[in-house]
Amino acid sequence: MKNYRLIITGLVLSLLTGCTENAIDQNAEADKLMELSKAWANSVKNKNVDEMLSYWADDAILMSPNEPAVIGIDSLRAMVERSIKIPGFEINWNPQEAYVSKSGDLGYVIFKNYMTMPIDTMGNTRTVFNKGVEIWKKQSDGNWKNVVDISNADPSINSID
Repeated sequence: MKNYRLIITGLVLSLLTGCTENAIDQNAEADKLMELSKAWANSVKNKNVDEMLSYWADDAILMSPNEPAVIGIDSLRAMVERSIKIPGFEINWNPQEAYVSKSGDLGYVIFKNYMTMPIDTMGNTRTVFNKGVEIWKKQSDGNWKNVVDISNADPSINSID
């Protein structure tokens, strides 16, 4: 009889511990996303292609204003390498706020960005301010990767601060 009680107690304890979810600290994870977005923006300033690409998942999608979507890490690499060679081209962003799902596997960052592009052969440029969203997914190794990055023009913005 004593063995049955031990077995039943063990089963009950294993059921109870097996059913509890790991609590996700959504605020701490959101803070991580904010820091990742800032570090990513810094890698763009430094024109470090490999570091820039390290923030994207292999199947990531970039949707920039007035441009076709860029899908997949190889296409993203080609786009980044072309962009940094354009005289006068510049992009930068500043994350505004971040949120992470209760499950802790998806999150997003709201940001403001600007893109400066040449408009003629004389070296004149135009700067466009945008608002956007970065969608991040936690990978099996526990690291966050950007899976969707989308922005659109916002004429009410004149700074990314």
